Parts: sequence; C-alpha cells; structure tokens
Amino acid sequence: EELIFECSYKFIVNKNFSVQSRQFKLIRILNSDPDFQSYVLLVKIYMSLCQINKSSEVDYYKVRCDGEFRIIIPQNYSKATSKYLDEATQLYTFSERDNFMIYDDLPVFDLRPQQPEINLHKVRFDSATDIQSMVKYIEFSNVFQVIDTEEKFLIFVADNVLLVENSNREEMTIRINKIRVEMAAIFFNEAISFIPCFKYAESEDVVLFTSRNIHYQVSNAGQFCSDYYGMKHDLIECINSEELFVDLNDEHVFKTYKLTELLTESKTVIYFPDYLLQVPDRKHLINLLDLAVRVRNISFFILVLFYLRRGSVALEYLEREGNVRKIAGPWKEAILYVLNRMKPNPHYDDIFEKQFFNLNEYKDEPLDDFIDTLCKNFTRYQRFTDGEYQIIPTLKQKIFLKRIICAENPLMFSEVGSGKTKVILPLLCQTFLSDNIEAHKNFARGGKIKNTLVILVPEHLVSDARTQVYRYCLNLNFRQEYRVYDDIFALMHRNVKLEGSMKQIFVTSFNTFKKSLTYDQICAKVWPYREKVLVVADEVDDFLDRNKLVFNICSNKNNTFDRPMLDLFFEVSRAAYNGFPSPNISASKNIEYWEHLHNKFIAIQTEIQDASRSINKSFGIFNEYTLRHCSTNIVHDIEGYKGLIARPYESVNRAMPGSYYSDVERTIYLTYVILTEDIAKYDELFQGERKFISFEYWNTHFIHQLDFDDLVYGHEKLSEIVAKHPKTKDGLARYLYEIILRRMEIRDKSRSVNSIDVIFNFDCIGFTGTPFLDNYPTFDYIRRGRKDKIPDLIDRSFYVNTSDELSVSDFEERFKQFQGQNNNVLVEYVSSDFISKSSNEMETLKSIFLKEELEGDKNTTGFNALVDLCGIFKQSTIHDVRDLIKEHFGSERFKFVYHIDPADNRDRVLCINSENDAQYDEEFYNFMCNTYGANLRDKIFFFVDNRNVIGKDIPFQLVYQRHYRQPLFKKSLVLAHDVDDFSRIWQAMGRSRTMNGTTFSIFKSGIGGNVIEVSRGTHDIKKQALTRKLYVHNCDCKMAGNISSIYLTLIALYNLSNKSFYYCDEIVNTFLEKMEKTIGKKISKHKEQLVRHVLGSSVPAQIFCHILIDKFKRSSNPSVAKQSLTKKIVDTLLRDIVTQKFEQRKPSGDFYDDFIVFLSGEQGNLMEISYTKQQQKQKQKQQNKNQNSDAMGLFNKKNQLQLTFSTENYFEHTKLAEEDSSKMLLNLPCSVPIVTIVYDFGASQHTINIYPTLQFLYSHHIQGNYMTSEVQKLFREFDGEVLNFHARFLESVRHHHQQRTTAQKIIIDPTISQPEIKVRHNYILPNPQYTLVGLEKGVYVIGMKEQFNHQDIQCHPLRDEIKYIADEMGFILHDNTLVRSVDSFGPYFIEQYITMEVLSKQEVAQNVIDYYCNHKETLERAVQTYDEKQGKGFVCWRFLINETTKAAPIVQQAVMERN
Repeated sequence: EELIFECSYKFIVNKNFSVQSRQFKLIRILNSDPDFQSYVLLVKIYMSLCQINKSSEVDYYKVRCDGEFRIIIPQNYSKATSKYLDEATQLYTFSERDNFMIYDDLPVFDLRPQQPEINLHKVRFDSATDIQSMVKYIEFSNVFQVIDTEEKFLIFVADNVLLVENSNREEMTIRINKIRVEMAAIFFNEAISFIPCFKYAESEDVVLFTSRNIHYQVSNAGQFCSDYYGMKHDLIECINSEELFVDLNDEHVFKTYKLTELLTESKTVIYFPDYLLQVPDRKHLINLLDLAVRVRNISFFILVLFYLRRGSVALEYLEREGNVRKIAGPWKEAILYVLNRMKPNPHYDDIFEKQFFNLNEYKDEPLDDFIDTLCKNFTRYQRFTDGEYQIIPTLKQKIFLKRIICAENPLMFSEVGSGKTKVILPLLCQTFLSDNIEAHKNFARGGKIKNTLVILVPEHLVSDARTQVYRYCLNLNFRQEYRVYDDIFALMHRNVKLEGSMKQIFVTSFNTFKKSLTYDQICAKVWPYREKVLVVADEVDDFLDRNKLVFNICSNKNNTFDRPMLDLFFEVSRAAYNGFPSPNISASKNIEYWEHLHNKFIAIQTEIQDASRSINKSFGIFNEYTLRHCSTNIVHDIEGYKGLIARPYESVNRAMPGSYYSDVERTIYLTYVILTEDIAKYDELFQGERKFISFEYWNTHFIHQLDFDDLVYGHEKLSEIVAKHPKTKDGLARYLYEIILRRMEIRDKSRSVNSIDVIFNFDCIGFTGTPFLDNYPTFDYIRRGRKDKIPDLIDRSFYVNTSDELSVSDFEERFKQFQGQNNNVLVEYVSSDFISKSSNEMETLKSIFLKEELEGDKNTTGFNALVDLCGIFKQSTIHDVRDLIKEHFGSERFKFVYHIDPADNRDRVLCINSENDAQYDEEFYNFMCNTYGANLRDKIFFFVDNRNVIGKDIPFQLVYQRHYRQPLFKKSLVLAHDVDDFSRIWQAMGRSRTMNGTTFSIFKSGIGGNVIEVSRGTHDIKKQALTRKLYVHNCDCKMAGNISSIYLTLIALYNLSNKSFYYCDEIVNTFLEKMEKTIGKKISKHKEQLVRHVLGSSVPAQIFCHILIDKFKRSSNPSVAKQSLTKKIVDTLLRDIVTQKFEQRKPSGDFYDDFIVFLSGEQGNLMEISYTKQQQKQKQKQQNKNQNSDAMGLFNKKNQLQLTFSTENYFEHTKLAEEDSSKMLLNLPCSVPIVTIVYDFGASQHTINIYPTLQFLYSHHIQGNYMTSEVQKLFREFDGEVLNFHARFLESVRHHHQQRTTAQKIIIDPTISQPEIKVRHNYILPNPQYTLVGLEKGVYVIGMKEQFNHQDIQCHPLRDEIKYIADEMGFILHDNTLVRSVDSFGPYFIEQYITMEVLSKQEVAQNVIDYYCNHKETLERAVQTYDEKQGKGFVCWRFLINETTKAAPIVQQAVMERN
C-alpha cells in the first residue's frame, strides 16, 4: 500500500496539485477513516494503472529539498542515480529557487519541465605534479554539473563539497569547502609511499578521500598479472571483522561482516612535515585499508592494518575457501608480516618502525623527563603553520599531567579551557600505553599494576574523546600488542579478557559504563581483575552529580489499573492542578494514600511552577521531533504509551532517549499537566481512539456541546474541538488520560548501578573545570580497610560554605583561587524575567537581542555568541534561529551561524543567505581568515545549545587569539534564567576558551528590583553579590547532596559488602506498595538489610559515619553541625533516610528532622525531585516496532531450547503444509499456561488459561523465566507424532481447566460496577503482537502475529477444536461458532475482552467490560441486531454499540433537554 501510495502521489504532484490543495486534504481525510481506506486504495491503484498505460516510464527520483522530500519524474531514469540522489540530498542541504534545485547558490537541476532532465556526470583528475605513481588518474562518478556552465562541477564526498572549475580548458581549479587544492601524487614516507591525494595550494598538508564513487586507474605495466599481483579476489572481501550490534531483544551481540560491508566515505587529513597517519575513528581505517588495496600500495596496506588490528575485536582472513586460494602473493606476505607469523624482515621493520613512537625506550626515565618526551612527540601530531606547530603543550599542562599521575587526590581541578580533552587526555593515554616504571607505579594507586584503562565522558563528548584516543594512541610501540576499543561492550566478546599483561583502552560514556556493569557476563570478567583497571573520568563533577548518579536497567509489565482507580487519579490530578481541595475519595480502600497523593501533587505543581520559570518546562512527551538530535534508535521512546507519558528532559533540558522518572506518581501527574496545557500533542491518539467513545460517556460529558456523530465520526482534531468548544476539554482530557494510564507500563524487575559503585570498586582519576562534588572514599581506602578520616577526593580549599561566614576580601581570595588563569572575567547580570512573558521561543530570542542592543552601539553588534544554558530553544531548529538572526540583523551583519549537529556532535555552520550547512573545519576556518581576516568573528554567530554546555570545545578559538590578538568570542550571552547551579553557569561561560578577553551577559531570573540588586554594566565577576550567592549556594548543595544521593551511598556500601557492582531493587513499584498498604513491611525489611550489611561491617559502617560527619560539619544549622554521631544515632538516621526515600517518614520533632532536612538539600518540602536514567537505546535498524526495549536478560543459556529435524530437500519439504515439519514444530502448543487470569463478577469465579505455541516462545514477547525444565521437557519429548502431541495437549488442558473452574455460568452481582480481575501469573511482556485461538471457555492458545489464519487452520491438527481466532486489536480473523452472545463462547464472549484488557490494553476491551457490568441488556441487544457487515467482534464498536444506543429512548430525552 505504501508503494502504491507513493506511485499515486507522484502523479498528483505531476498534475500540478499543491500539497495544500483540497484534493490532498480530501485524500488525507478519507485515508484516516477505516471505512474509506479500502476505497482510497482502489482509487490509487486505478490512478496508477491509468498513468502506467499512458506512459512508458513511471520511475521517479526522490530528493530532499528545502527540508522536504520531492518526487521528480525524469526523462531518463537510472536506478543508480535514484539511489544516489536519495542519499545525497539527505546528507547535503539542497533548496529550490525559481524552479531550480540549487546548492550553495549554484543551480544543479532545472525543474521547470514536466519531466526534467536529471543527469549525473563523471570527472577525471590527472596529477598536477611531475611525480608519477602507479595510479594514472582518479575518476569521480555521481558528479553534479552546474547549470548553464559546461565546466563547473560539484562533487559530494564524506560531508565535503569539491567545486571543480575548468573555464579555459587549460587551467582547472579545485576547491574543498572553498579552499583551493590541487590533485597530486605525493611521496609521504617509506611506509605510506605514493598516494594520489589532494594537496592544499597554500600549504603542504594533504587530504585523502575514500568513497565508492572514486575509481583509481592503476597502471598495469611491468606486472605479470593485473589482478592484484596474481589474486583473483578482492582482498577486502576476504577479510572479516566481528562487529558489535544490538539485536531485537536489545542484547549486545557480535556479528561477522566482510570489510566491504563496512565501507563508508571518509576524509583523512595528513599534516606536513611529519605525515603521521591519524584517524578519528575505526571506520576511517577500514576505508583507508580499501584505498590501499585499490591503489596497489602494499606498504600503506601494512601500516593501516597495524592500526586496524589495534582497534578491532577480531579480524579473520579467508585465505582459502575449499580448494580456492583467495589470498595470495605479496598481500598474503603483508598480512603474515603484520601478524608476525613469518621470518623476521629487518628491511620492513626499519620502514615501519619509523611510523611508531617507541615509548618503551623511556621505561626507566624519570617522570618529568618522560613527560617532556611525550610533549615533544605530541607536537608532531599537529598542523604546522606560521613556522610552528599549532598545539604545543604548555608548562602548566605538563605540571597538571604530572599532578594527575602522581597526586594523592584522585580527582583534579583544572580551570575551564586548560586543554583537558585536547591535550591532557591523549597524553595520559600515551603514558598508560608506555612501560614507564614511575608512571605505572603511580597509576597503581597502591594496588596492582594497571593493564586496562576506561575513559568515561558525558554522552555528548564520546565522539570527541574517541577521536583524541584514536588520533594519538594507535601509532605507539611498534609490534607491541595492545587494543583500543570504542565500546565497553567489547567485553562481551570471548577474545577480550582482562587477565594477562596486554594493555587495553575502552572509551565510553558514563551511563553506558554503568549499564555494562549490570550484565553478569561483564561483571564476571571485571570483578576479579578490577584492581588492574584504571578509570579516567572527564567532567567528573557531572559523573558524580547528585541527580545523575543512578542508572537502572529494567524489565516492565502492564499495570492493573481498573476504572475506579483511573477515575481517582484523574480527580486527584485535576484538584491539585486547579488548587481545589482533595476530591471525594470515600469509596477508596485506602483513603490515606489518596490524601497523601493529593498533597504530593500540590507540591509537584508548586515545584514545576517555581522551577520552570522559562517558557519551556523541564518535562514533556517524546516524539520524532523532540528526539531529532538522537542518532540512536528512538522507536522505543515514541511508540505506544512511551510517546504519551511525561518524561524528563535530561539535566540540560534536552530530550534524551531512555529517560524516565523513577517516581511513577510524578509521571502520572505531569502527564495530566501536559494533557491539560498542550492537548494538541495528543491529536493523533484521539483520532485513533475517538471511535470507542461510548454514547453514555457522550451523554455525561458532551451532550450540550457536541453532536455525537461529530465527536465519534468527525475529522476535526482534538485541539480544534477544544478550541471551538472549551467546555469539552475536561471530558476529553479524562477520556485520554485514562487510556494513557491504562497503557502505562510499570517495573517488573530492576538492576541499578550508580556512580558511587564505580568510585568504590575502581581506582579512579578524574578532572573537571567545575570541581564541586560530594566526598567519597577511594578504592584504595577501602582496599586497605582504613577507618581514619576520608581524604578529600578533590582539592576543596576554594570552597565557600554558608557556615564559613567569610568577609568580602576572603571570599574574593577563594574565588580567585577557583578562577585560576581566568582571573579577569567581566560579567553583567541581566534580568530575564521577560522570558516568562514570551509567547514563543523566537519571540524570546528577539527580546534578548533587543535588550542587548539597548545597552550598546546601534551600528555594531556587541555580541557574537549565545549559550542556551536553560534550554529555552530546545523546540526550535537552527534554521529557526538563523531566520531570526537574518530578520533582526539583516543579511550582511552575520554570514554564518555556528551550531553543533545534534545527531553526531560535529561542528557546523549554516549560511545566513542560503541553506548550505557545512562543516566548521580547517578548510572553512581558513576560508574565513582569507576572506575576512580579523573581522571573521563579526561574521559568525556562535549558537551553543544546551546539550553542549558541558565540556564542548568550539574549535579555533586559541588559534584565532594567537594570530589576531583578540578573542573569537567578542561577547557571550549566557541564558541561565532558572538555572541556579553555578557550576553549570561557569561551564556555559567556559565555552569561550578566552574568558579573560570575552565579556559576558548572564540572563538570570529574579534579579533587580526588590529581589536581588545587581550593578549595571560589566564588572569583575568575583565582586558581584549575585556571584557570591550562587557560588556559596553551589558549595552548600554539592556537599549536602539530596536524599537520593545519600540513599545511593548506602546502596553502594551494601553492594560493596555483597561484592556486587549492581543492586537488584526489591521495592520496585513504590506507589503500588503504598496503595496496597504493603510498603511498611518492605521498608522495614529493607532497613534491616542495610543495617545488617552496612552498619554490621566495620569498613562500610566507618565510611558511612565519616561521610555524614563531613556533610554535617558544613551545615549552617548548629543542631546539625554540633551533634555528635553515636552508634545509636547513626542507626536511627540510616533508618530515617530509607523511610524518607520512600516518602513514609513522619516528622519526629527532634534533631533527626534537622538531619533529614539538611540531607534533602534545597528541597525544603522533603519531596525529592528525581528521575532515573533508564536503559539507553542503541543504534539499530529496528523493523519490529513492538520491541520491548527494557527487556533484561530475556534468554539465558539455561532457558534456551533447541529442536532439530533433518530433511533431504527443504524446499520440497515445505510445499505441502501437512508435511512441513518446521511449521508443525512451531505450531506445537505448550500445556503449561503462560498466562492465568481469574475473574469474578461478584457471584462466581472463573479462570482463563492461555497456552503458547512453540513459535510464540521463539519471540521477544515472553519472559525468560517461563522456560522452565517442565516446559523444555514437553518439547524435548516430542517424538514426531503431531496428532498424539495435540491429543495429549487437549487432555492436559481440559483436565487442568476442570480442576480450576468452579462455575460454568457467569453470574453478575448487580451491586458491583467493575469485575475483579486478578492475574495469577503472566510471562508475556507488555504490548505483544499475537493471534489468539479460542478452543473453549477458559482455554486459549496464543501464537505469533498471523501464525493462525483462515488458510492455515484447514490443515491444523486442532482445526476441529478451533472456534475462533482474534488478534491483539480485537479483529476476528476466523469464526466457527456462529454464536452472537456476550454469555456464549465466541467472538463476543466477555473472556475475549478480559484477555485483551490484560494483554494489549485496548480501549474497546474496557468498554465491553463496563457495558457487561452496567448495561448488559444494551450490549446483548446490540449484538443480536448487528448484521456484521463491518466485521465481527466488538472492535466494530461504533457500528455495533453506538448505533444501537443512539436509538434508545434516552436519546430522545437528551435531545429535548438540549433544545
């Protein structure tokens, strides 16, 4: 249907109908209505067939232009061109002007004709130098020709654009991103030898491009055979690599790929004069290896293969396949040489050893001298310009590197902009890969010598860190075996081990590392050798941030909310939101819970009104737009209920996949807030569910506002209905709110790892420019069993707490200590209260520009940088920002807008006057320097979004300052607004690497007037009163932490005593435990568990006491600071912390209240504002949208079942269904129920058992613990007799059912409005796709989607027993019962909808159950009079029920009342 739609769509476009035309609108309306879908489909088919008959060519090109896809029907179609245009126009920004498709103001296609001529070309380059190599010329295919010029071409390769001009046919000019280059064959050195490349015209640096669109013509002269020196096969085809990927069960597994399958495009710059090969990632190495083979350069192949082996988990070389030799000649010799499996070759060794820095020569060198040597080598990796290397490590950086290696404090402070990522991190890695004795003695940190280095960085900095490690760490110590992995889950591979002496480096993010430690396989590898692991954490304060400590990996299950409970959630949420008193909850079984929930919702409402003072809340729902920046698979975050519930934007207020509130009650309330304040977000949900609105519901909520048919059958959007009829909002919100909550999953099991677990179990090194963090003991402290005072993790000499009561001069002295080299920072604090009054984001941005211009010269722009710290513009695109800048400043003031690509964190610039979006790289920077000189800073507007506030380095700032003696950031606007965290404000300012030269305007709410007085104009930051307030508040908060952080400290100590990295939560769903009044017992058990394992062990007990003492002594409350901690007080305090964590503590009226208030940080109401970072989604092409992303260890080895059969000819074997052994095996049912449901309508109890097929077990829909020995035995004993197996199944399930069933007839108690439905057990994961076979009352078989259908059951062994088949939506696929009654077994029987309610949470199921209890006569009458033309079952609700109900007398009365 999608293909047919696309075909018909292009013809409508071809008929010159606008996408906004009535024709398109009509098609959309018809297509949204199930009644008309089949009709519209037939029209599309007819339309397509008619056009096919008229035209000999119906193929088309799909291109992306102006951000939208367009269909172009060309005169001459090429499949290869179609594929390339689809890919290229998505990667590069094309636009349309006057019916010409253009790129960077250059027209490439004329779209005016009805069928335009679309051609791509080939361009051949000969070497511009006299030096000749085996490559005679290079040819680029898929080249765009600029219209109206014969000799101007655009080549798109590796995110770069080559402009080729040959105006006079004698002199050709080539520009890469507007920088002139020339084609050359350069002799780099003996290892790289001759390689055809592009050389910059103004320097000796060269560029290597790799792409499938590049062909190298290699000379055959002098060769015995032209095929690879005697090889008949492409060498890259014969090399396999084991790659890590994530399967459909969200498990990390390895798959073998040929290197040809991994080829991409890449650009590698090699710097003169050293010509060291440096790559940013492993993909570049694979591409370069292919390049070496294509140009027949064996020495280059050897060098790249040395690098690639160091970055690979496993490489395999397919020398032979049967009797066919695939790798031969010098290529085989080259591989054997790299693998060191041939006789020594001193000549080769002499060539390649020069390309590696042999750090092991300095094994015995003093550390100071060794660091000097490292820094000297480090400069050779840099670009050489103006007679010197671009980056030369300073004396201060050398001293800092030594401090990191040797210092007693494992965590180090280095001021913002000191080169931690670009200089310190690679030098530290090189030191680790050396054998320098003094360095490794210090790395041991009093323990064992380290052989594994784990680099941890925030998620948005992983690509930068990986680039630095790959650039500097692959060419060390020739012939030494070591590995560099870009994924911590490489530990899952059998070849990756921690024992032994081979050094290994892993680069990963904070949360990915925590996630890996929840895997038993990785834990088993790491735990015994954790003393040999050194962890290095960049931005370590972010790693230990109290709100980001924990990472959970969960398995989920459906909730069991019934209609009365949903009504209560709605009423309590509405009351809290509107400031009403607690609603009537007298019917509830737990009145105390709902009263407490009402108070909690009021507290949350107060908090969000206070904390979200910007136009954007810190929460929202996720969809493709909010997650547009994510390169990871986001289908899990936008499918089903997950796209409907409230979710936290990450700490930097940017939507991040996998983020959930740990507090379900907070999720429930914030979902109501979004539904109330932004109901348009639920338009799509309403459109799909409106047909299930019952007549009674309409009569209760909408009878005086809306016609029933317009509500149920209409096409107006939800938001449009509410806008026209405001009084309907409450009823519509209630209807959708209950649908959302019914589908909301709750936790089933959970494992968690927090940052403190890492500190406790590994020797750690860390550094940061904002060193405000809590204090914990190191691994060495714990290893030695020390009980003395815990040493400081980081230097705290510049901390200022409220209790210090420092004078102004003393404060300024400490603050100056914190500033370091950034000691002359000029700042103006500007009130941002106007932001709350803005109607949209761009209006806010315009207001900021106007406010700044009032203070400066009208003719010049005083600022050229804006850092969106508080996330005001998280809903806007960079194009929106660009358009406003152009509108406000004109098209000449700025020429480009710098931004950071949200998908891959690359630096980019968007042109002000076109859609050209290019890389902000060396070529672009040089172009700007050549064009504008020192004024280039006036031509680029730097926009830093809130995801990149921490640690992101904006390139070329120091180069620019050194060259032009002025900062690149003239003035930076920092939008702090509702952010009170001084660490984050300082990080935002630190995006300027020249803080002393840049002036800052910090926009902050609540200043000026009678709130906080600030001086107008720029002043030294340390002399401002607001600075002191924020700084002191920051120090107080970071030390106090919050209830979550101190509780997680207890959990980490508990894990330590149990020798585990992770904790298995026993109180999984706190709100359910509170509701069912079971929370008290579980908390008591949990407290006793922690007391026994933490306070009962001397080392954990002393650690806990020291942490508390260290916190309390900094309190400004004397009753906290001066209270001595006895054993009894610590015991009581531990219990109070746990009780408070689960919100069950009541004030005691003594000093324990003061303790808890202090440990709660600034949250005065004692209700924690926290969320859990759940399992991060991984990159994968996910086709099955029903995948459960939170599955945890679905199928362990013990749960796996293997069944086999043999056949001589499988194809012949499957021709007849009766003989297809595969199908027969997969159709075998298991007589152990996978789901058992007990339901009771008040007078009799009934049981439903659901039995799975073998194929359903072979899916990701089930929990692994269903695969018991009993289940496996049933199938293992299958002897091939299908009929006997099914007979035994029927006998077993009927016997089991008779034992469980106490009554045959369902009797309804008229006093109840809802049945009692209890799920005895359910091993099916949430939201499965299935087909359900009804055999008899209470007995059902569940299979995969479409496993049971009308055709296949004709030869099924149970065909005589199968009464009907339904799917998870309620569609009836087959019916043999011929019964239409809600009390008789069949498609209308109540059990069918109880099953749907439990498994798939369809709204129609709840409607049927409600009617069955409260309007059974109406339900029965509707079934009896329904003609089934629209289908069978209650899925046809609006035809079956609503039409019947409308005819009832109640309608007449309602109409009279309305009139």
